[in-house]
Formats: sequence, structure tokens, C-alpha cells
Amino acid sequence: MIRKLNDNRGFSLIEVFIAMVVLSVVLLGMAGLINITVTINRNSAEKTVAITLAQDKMEETITKGYLNLSSTNQTVTEAHGAMPNFLSYKRITDIKINNPDTDMKLITVDVYWNNDNRWVRLQSIISNTDPD
Repeated sequence: MIRKLNDNRGFSLIEVFIAMVVLSVVLLGMAGLINITVTINRNSAEKTVAITLAQDKMEETITKGYLNLSSTNQTVTEAHGAMPNFLSYKRITDIKINNPDTDMKLITVDVYWNNDNRWVRLQSIISNTDPD
């Protein structure tokens, strides 16, 4: 019995090979997860930029007030490359009068990126607080 406790022969070549295969499979799986994580983070960052661009334009438009906005339907397009530091984004601001009702304006801001394959939209309604 004492002889068996002190028998330190080590691992066989097959045991080492099996351990290496198992470790390789685990590491390859983790590499795939890292790739997916990087892609998800990049997509989230792009969407955050698009939402911020849409919010900025929406706030700028609403701040002008009902009477200072166009009195006719208006669409303004800022094409790709028109916004410094955001060259891959396109922003379209659309103002529709008397929509959904009289003395109201529907403001829609769309931001496109990734060759216009991805986009976000913000909408708001502003009303005339002092109608004629």
C-alpha cells in the first residue's frame, strides 16, 4: 500500500493529448465569443451615435418653437459626409404641418448609417400655443 502512494509515474501521452484537445475546444469557443462581443459593442456604439445625432436635431428643432418653424411641409437632408466627425451618417429632418391636427407640426428625424442599412427614427409633435 505504501508503494502505491509513492508511485508518481505522471500522465500518459494519451491523457496529455486528450487534455490538449479539450483545452483547444474551450479556447476556440471563447475566441468566437470575443468576436461576437466586439461586433455587438461596435453596433451599440454606432447606434448610440445615431440616437445622439437624432436627439440633437430634435432638440434644436423644437427649441425654435412652433412659429419659427417652416409654415409648409419641409424635408432637410444632411447627406453622408455633411456632418463633421460623423461622415458615415445621414440625417433627414421632416416637418409636416397640420399633422396630426390643425395648429400642430409633426417633426421626424431619421438617422441612417452602414450604407443606409441601419437607421433610427425620433418623432415629436409641437403645437401652436397661441393660435390666431
